[in-house]
Amino acid sequence: MSALKKKSETCEGQLRRMCKNIAEEITSGKTERLSDYDSKCEVILEAGRFMEDVYDIEWITHQDHSYKAARLMVAGGGPNIWVNLLSNTVDGYWGCDKVEHGFIDNIGLDDYLEELHGCR
Repeated sequence: MSALKKKSETCEGQLRRMCKNIAEEITSGKTERLSDYDSKCEVILEAGRFMEDVYDIEWITHQDHSYKAARLMVAGGGPNIWVNLLSNTVDGYWGCDKVEHGFIDNIGLDDYLEELHGCR
């Protein structure tokens, strides 16, 4: 019986998997149920937890500098991965590979960032 060789994942495949995982995390909207908080507070807590792993924020503003959207850098140095709240996509770049995966903002990132921008 011959051993089957496991096909190694390509850089594009790894990038696609990473972007998909991040998009699914945002879309799943998993929150810990805390009896002391209403559902809006749970969403804000989840967005805050997500923001702990963000390396950089690129603000997208209207002409009057009011908040429009943001891009969040969640990986850099090898693959560069951005969560784009203008297009609701996770955009990954690695060498000449580019991957885009859509998401639904079920953790309140856009609301969280709009409030954060207003505090600046």
